[in-house]
Amino acid sequence: MALDALWTAEFEVVGGWTNGGVVVLEKGRIFGGDGQYYYLGRLSLNPQDETSVAGHLKVVHYHGERMTAFGDAGPVFSLEIQGTVLSPTAISGILKRPGFGALAFRLARREELS
Repeated sequence: MALDALWTAEFEVVGGWTNGGVVVLEKGRIFGGDGQYYYLGRLSLNPQDETSVAGHLKVVHYHGERMTAFGDAGPVFSLEIQGTVLSPTAISGILKRPGFGALAFRLARREELS
């Protein structure tokens, strides 16, 4: 299964599934952002089971209030990604940030790349 597509992302924070953005998955790379931060990194599908994904993200503040989904004002930080492909249109998992714990994420496939 190819993950290459435009996806919307949501992150579970104290107030619920309130934070979100857009990401593009293409050839194992991930690019995206929201109104305050952009993200780039790698995300790969486990070829043995084709249901688990893993990767990493660099997250960089670029605009507005500097408040992360983890509740701090980090200007640049890294995340480890672990997730499960639930269907061709849904991925969910956790984002781990050293020293800050983890938060849940979910991706919804929205458009194919042309």
